[in-house]
Amino acid sequence: MSDEDLPLPTGYQLSALDPVYRETPWAPLDRLRAADPVHHDQQLGRYFLTRGKEVSELIKNRELNADPRKANEGSFSKTLYGNNSKELSILMLDDPEHKRQRTLVLQAFNKRSVDALLPRIAQIAQGLADDVAAADGEFDFVQLFGSPLPTTVMAELLGINAADRADFRRWSLGCMQALNPFRTQEQTALYEESTTVLADYLAREVDARRTNPSDDLITRLALAEEQGDTLTTQDIVLLIRLLLIAGNSTTTDMLGAGVVQLLKNPEQLAKFRTRPDLHDNAMDEILRVEPPVTQVLRSAHQDMDVADKSIKQGDTIHMSLFGAHFDPEMNPDPHKFDIERPRIQHFAFGGGAHYCLGAGLGKAQAKIALPLLFERFPNLAFAPEREVKHKIAPAFNGYGEIWLTK
Repeated sequence: MSDEDLPLPTGYQLSALDPVYRETPWAPLDRLRAADPVHHDQQLGRYFLTRGKEVSELIKNRELNADPRKANEGSFSKTLYGNNSKELSILMLDDPEHKRQRTLVLQAFNKRSVDALLPRIAQIAQGLADDVAAADGEFDFVQLFGSPLPTTVMAELLGINAADRADFRRWSLGCMQALNPFRTQEQTALYEESTTVLADYLAREVDARRTNPSDDLITRLALAEEQGDTLTTQDIVLLIRLLLIAGNSTTTDMLGAGVVQLLKNPEQLAKFRTRPDLHDNAMDEILRVEPPVTQVLRSAHQDMDVADKSIKQGDTIHMSLFGAHFDPEMNPDPHKFDIERPRIQHFAFGGGAHYCLGAGLGKAQAKIALPLLFERFPNLAFAPEREVKHKIAPAFNGYGEIWLTK
């Protein structure tokens, strides 16, 4: 039976729960884009978009709702997030509350703050490279380098006391169990405990900075003010937790994807080693081919037509970033990993009003870490007899383990 004779993929076949989609998402998405680019997935209650044309238009549309509480009952957004109304992060807020928080956060989380941290990022990366050098035989890149780098950088940016760093890292890793759909009972207990303890710790730190300011992100968030408006302690705690869970995880996944893609494509790695002028473009190509976040969810703010589908107000619009990134109309010859690709188009950091606040920090870490690794370890290679597989993390894309030799 040819692919043309098979039913179009739908429902859980279009998620990381499906092993084919998890490892080769472009295979089902190419079929779906060609036959039904705005696919009504009735199994999961969403309109699944795979074509660059629609995604590029709608991802910038500021009228669509990000708040899952505004989605229809039974829709994908509502089922996933809409019943947890107490602790919605800035990612899931609409104006005016989204604009209020983002305006204040931008005062503190700006390019100047990131640029000031670059020398320290390099020092942290060098120290982790020393750990790699000291490792005997095979080592897991994620455990030894990819995960500790963003967590340590974030602790530095926030101004976490050196004496608290070990606890802070443990709590941060515990909070990341939020991304694990198959948590064991022990992992669930770790997640719940870490979330509670970290929230209490951060609230104390925020309150302390209001009376005893320092030169760190917590202070800048605590003191941010716009026309008399400020962030509440709860606002700041939720924002920092978002940075730890989503921000650290996506940076880890970007670093891992960079290592995997460059090792899988030795001719591209050779260029990467000798052409520093290509590093910025290489980061964008890595993000195109392996976006750490795989989807952007919105709900329709009114009845609307998208391509050949009539979408009702409150229905979920699921924009597939893999689908858009691998659309040949958006990126010609999309299955080729090419760090010299001209005019790379990707939405790895979202778009419009919700463009990722941490984009600059994540790319800065990758731009420092990846050249350092491949320069210091010229014989870096995949460990034999070790399979490189993506982790099961719906909405996210990354590798649970990457075993290497040096």
